[in-house]
Amino acid sequence: MGVRVMDVSGSNVGIVGGSIAGCAAAIAIDRLGCSVTVVERSSGALRDRGSGIAVPIPLRDELVATGYLPEGYASWLAAGRRWYAADGSATGRLCWNQPGSAATNNWGVLWRGLRERLPDAVDYVDGTEVDEIRIEPDHVRLGVRGGPDRDVDVVVGADGYRSRLRSLIHPESRPRIAGYVLWRGNFPADRLEDTAAWQEVLDTREWLTVGFEGGHGVMYPIPDFDAEGEERLRVNWAIYAPVPDGLTVTEPHSIPPGGVAADWYEQYAALVEAHIPPRLRPVFTSPADEVSIQPIYDELVDTYVGARSLLIGDAATLARPHTGSGATKALQDARLLETLGATATSWADLLGQYDADRTAVGRSLVELGRRIGRDQVENTPPWREMTSADYEAWAEGTLSGESLDFWGDQEPADAD
Repeated sequence: MGVRVMDVSGSNVGIVGGSIAGCAAAIAIDRLGCSVTVVERSSGALRDRGSGIAVPIPLRDELVATGYLPEGYASWLAAGRRWYAADGSATGRLCWNQPGSAATNNWGVLWRGLRERLPDAVDYVDGTEVDEIRIEPDHVRLGVRGGPDRDVDVVVGADGYRSRLRSLIHPESRPRIAGYVLWRGNFPADRLEDTAAWQEVLDTREWLTVGFEGGHGVMYPIPDFDAEGEERLRVNWAIYAPVPDGLTVTEPHSIPPGGVAADWYEQYAALVEAHIPPRLRPVFTSPADEVSIQPIYDELVDTYVGARSLLIGDAATLARPHTGSGATKALQDARLLETLGATATSWADLLGQYDADRTAVGRSLVELGRRIGRDQVENTPPWREMTSADYEAWAEGTLSGESLDFWGDQEPADAD
């Protein structure tokens, strides 16, 4: 039976990748009456990832209400954002209180919540890698390393930025390297000795942003659980900055905790000392073995679907992390699959509708990420000299695509 006339209900679907996108897609597609198999190459390690991600509160509430996440799912609710800039004082200058709510999440906690909500009928196979995908006229064959091949009717690529399925559908696609990096770290909040900045965040429920020439840092709490299952908070920070000396970035490969060279860590420490006000430094400081470096890049394709196949999450479009859209977009992709699939007349109908909607969304997010990168890293404004009204106009200009030139005829380097 060809995909053009193949009913959605009753079909056999294979999902390559079992992290956030893969689990959400499995829940959605199972609800369409399909037989679902998820193949994830990692085994257990996914639950230990602790990076912070933000999700819109309405989406978080929708996921709980519709059963994608369990009741009581833990996230930290932010009411706004405080923008600081170093001014030579211990506290720095508070430049802007930006309104806007969000739910901050622990990657591992979000994944565990989705994983726990997978229906019993879904076959989740971890510790297994799909090393070949062959799309035939009447089926898709998944070549499994060290095991028997699996034949499915439709394959979903939920395998992230190095997606094997995306490479098959779009062999010409390549990531676009931005030319700067993201330093990242997180740690249990009870490790803090100087808690002034942390207490400010808890009291105001506003996350922190510190702007400086050539980049900025952000920090917000994320939930976690200790060995006894008691909820606690972690300090999650990230700093966008130029590529450190001695690191060549030609491919989108991150340097994980424990892999950061000593001289790179020294440059990170110097960055914090030079640009983060002393009162805020404790929440932007982690030991060398807990710091990672993420090269910033994006990747855009012109269609999310192929013959008997579709892409979801980062496998489909990868926007720069400024947008905060990685997990959010994957979850929205999955929810749309369920919504469209409920009335789709065939897989061809479902794929066509999904592609028309999500490809446009992905393009908009990539364009937004590039604008934010330009305005908050590559061509930063005179942060500490700006008024609240300046910040509002500047942020609105970035969102609308009409960025404001605060430098005039000056070069940015002259403003510091």
